[in-house]
Amino acid sequence: MVITKRQKYIIFIIWLFVLPSGLLLAYNLFPALKIDWLNLAVLFALLVVTMTMPLKLNNMSVSLERWITFTAFFQYGVFVELLFTQIAMFILLFTRKSDLPPMYRFCVNSLIFTLVSLVSGAFFHYAGGVIGTSDFMNLILFGLLYAISYSVINSAIMQLYLYFETGMLTVKEKYIVWDFAVTMLLFPFSIALYFLSDLFGNKAILLIGIPFLLVLLIVRRYNQSNNMNDKLYSASIIGHELADRIGFEDVIRTFIKELKNVVPYESAYVLDLRAGEHLITLMGSEDGILTKDISGLSFNPKKSEDDGLNMDRPKIYSTKKEASELKHFKFTGQLGSIMTAPIKRNQKTEGFLILTSKQKNGFQALEMKIVDVLTGYFAISLVKARYYEKTVEQSERCGLTKLHNFRYLDAKLDEEIIRFHTGEITALTLLMMDIDHFKVINDTYGHQCGNDLLVALAKLLETFVPEEATLARFGGEEFVIALPNYNKNETVRLAEKIRKEVAFSAFRIKPDLTEKREPIDVHMTVSIGVASVPEDSGDAKELLRNADRALYIGGKQAGRNRVGVYGKEYVETL
Repeated sequence: MVITKRQKYIIFIIWLFVLPSGLLLAYNLFPALKIDWLNLAVLFALLVVTMTMPLKLNNMSVSLERWITFTAFFQYGVFVELLFTQIAMFILLFTRKSDLPPMYRFCVNSLIFTLVSLVSGAFFHYAGGVIGTSDFMNLILFGLLYAISYSVINSAIMQLYLYFETGMLTVKEKYIVWDFAVTMLLFPFSIALYFLSDLFGNKAILLIGIPFLLVLLIVRRYNQSNNMNDKLYSASIIGHELADRIGFEDVIRTFIKELKNVVPYESAYVLDLRAGEHLITLMGSEDGILTKDISGLSFNPKKSEDDGLNMDRPKIYSTKKEASELKHFKFTGQLGSIMTAPIKRNQKTEGFLILTSKQKNGFQALEMKIVDVLTGYFAISLVKARYYEKTVEQSERCGLTKLHNFRYLDAKLDEEIIRFHTGEITALTLLMMDIDHFKVINDTYGHQCGNDLLVALAKLLETFVPEEATLARFGGEEFVIALPNYNKNETVRLAEKIRKEVAFSAFRIKPDLTEKREPIDVHMTVSIGVASVPEDSGDAKELLRNADRALYIGGKQAGRNRVGVYGKEYVETL
């Protein structure tokens, strides 16, 4: 959620008015009983310790301060409970992560719980509840009413706040259920602490206070262990998902996307380190969008030893000041902390992962260890994907000209025919060409010169190929261009341009079969055939056959250096 300066000012002004007014109302309308300062100090100490040990349940951070604030209310009234709650909200700034600005967050929480304390306290008093009573049933009955109203009012005000902030009425069912469940769970502990304090004074801390904190500590450790196990399990799942990806960019997308479920971040960047000294952005995630055109990070592409990127192990920069150690790296937007991690293969660093958070101390040691494990999976998956893509490219590329080969063209034409029949493209035309008298060239200058001419022609043809078209070496000295959304007339015009350009071009070769073997310029021509879908054929094989027929009848047999256009009744020569 993005908070504007205007929102910050409005909330702060409201807070300046509401909190003092609330404290004054609580003090005058619901006077506190005589305060036992030692007892109050004990409760305060319990509150502070409890607030430093929140639990994480179902990805929600839950603090258990209500067993103390409720006890303070039952002993001393609304005023003391309100003060304790405000202190708890302040401690919350340091114990729970949030993307919200700290002052804004404190003011919002303070406002909400000021209203909650006053309204629920009023329910208790006007319903007949008595502060400081030793009547067990009275406190159970009206205390339960207080606890229920406290949770319900808190949830209602929270939903209203979210509505005014976002403009949408979104009921947070999980938050409401957990808030009510935790309140009901803590209510008996506050009752027990209240009556034990009444019977044994401050010694009650030994009977319930310390045991509660010890149990909370054990549960917290268990909770942390479960969270760690959950994260490690999620990391292994991500490892398996990466292993299943065979495309290089698909591996990067999967890694960045799934990483956020284990290590929450604001932005993520994957940088490639080439030749050990050049940094290049492969992909990034900004505002939840995966992109190669990043805007939130700029850096010097020349890697230096003092730029702050650790080549051996992950590192956390917990504050913006610490992040200034990353020299030559500039981040836009709000920045609280950064994590960097090398991407290593065979003990060699081949790239870097950079994660940012808006919060100070946004990354923990456990998350750094998980990132270390995941970058290992990531590096292996990248190598496998690169190898796979290279193997596929080699199997689908001509080794000499580096153009697509017949295998690729055959599959591509089937795809284009399907696209035509499903309406994705409106036409498909094939342009097939063959070098005239190529055997004579080979016999005169040598086969290596023939290969050199094939490479030179391939480069020339690449300058004529539209963005969506496919250029392939069909075999020998034949080339094909598949043109989706090109009608026959447009393709014929393109064919004529290519024919004329080849005829007027001089190709420099170094003859192998002459005595001097000095470079010379040679000229050559091509014959071209054109056929299209749907006029001339309905499938890929027929399209190739008809384009070949147009090439030989309308081009070669008509005298070469011609464009032949296939027609169902005849083949036209241009």
